[in-house]
Amino acid sequence: MRFGVYAGPSFPGRDALPASQAVEYAVALSRVAQESGLDGVFVGQHYLVGPDIQIFQPLVMLAHILGHCPGMYVGTCIFLLPLHNPVDVAEQVAALDVMASGKFLFGVGRGYLNAEFEAFKVDKATSGRRLAETLRAIRVLWSQEEASFKGEFFDFEGLRLSVRPLRPQGPPVFMAADTVKSVARVPERGGDFWLVSPRHSRTFLKEAIPVYKAALEVRGERFRGVPMARDLWIADDRARAEAVVRSPFEGYYHKYTRWGQPGERYDLSFDELKRDRMILGSPDEVTHEILSYHREFGVEFMWFRVYWPGMPLERSLEVIRRLGREVLPEVRKATGEIHLW
Repeated sequence: MRFGVYAGPSFPGRDALPASQAVEYAVALSRVAQESGLDGVFVGQHYLVGPDIQIFQPLVMLAHILGHCPGMYVGTCIFLLPLHNPVDVAEQVAALDVMASGKFLFGVGRGYLNAEFEAFKVDKATSGRRLAETLRAIRVLWSQEEASFKGEFFDFEGLRLSVRPLRPQGPPVFMAADTVKSVARVPERGGDFWLVSPRHSRTFLKEAIPVYKAALEVRGERFRGVPMARDLWIADDRARAEAVVRSPFEGYYHKYTRWGQPGERYDLSFDELKRDRMILGSPDEVTHEILSYHREFGVEFMWFRVYWPGMPLERSLEVIRRLGREVLPEVRKATGEIHLW
């Protein structure tokens, strides 16, 4: 298995944490992850979520992190593809893929915040079709020396990119989906893998994974596992772990509800939210949980969110150190490594 961390992904508002300090923390977390033997760093995307939250744009942040931590996988989790022009995205992702020596992972999704669609003048009702078409157009730009494309939203002819990714097909595409219906559409929309969110409970996974496998089979494609993000905390025992994360974790999930995040319910208590969703406890308990996801759902790349606004930034760094020192060696011993792309 391979492992990574979210560089953030959300920080307190500017009044509570200067933006420069948030960037310093993201770099520090990435450095500690690399020193601790983790493989990658991921950054998400939202627009217009201030003033109580800071989220840095992912391609810019990942390029900055690469300058401090060369050699790591870097990925978006997720990039809001329907809001963007395919030419702009194709060139920026290609440049980052080159900077990462081909270790860029392109996590994409539809988005859901009304304010984002309104600001970009994109009809939210078309987001699924735009997601699929934008991705098709990007791959044409990457693979053709003189690229031409005609679709519902984009139309171009004879375009030549200045920078192209290291592989003609571009980096692997991880596609987010939050309902069983949208999970079934990941293969037809062009996703190489369904990207499992930290919000997805085991109950949802048990329903969605068979549907995803069936959708792959219809297209003559084989199931190669799923990349997965999880919320994680390590302490000497479960009670101490829960004492640290209870309030910030619960508060962050309640924010999902206020934002209108689709999928499962998030306006629940901590005890309900953590169940079948969060990995926490002693190193032995965390090791067992990670291995259970690997064996039950075919998870080969898992990355972790170890910070939620409202908690001390420094404590997350120690969790990453313990993860690398006390958990990952045992997991890797049990699973080995598989090459997915």
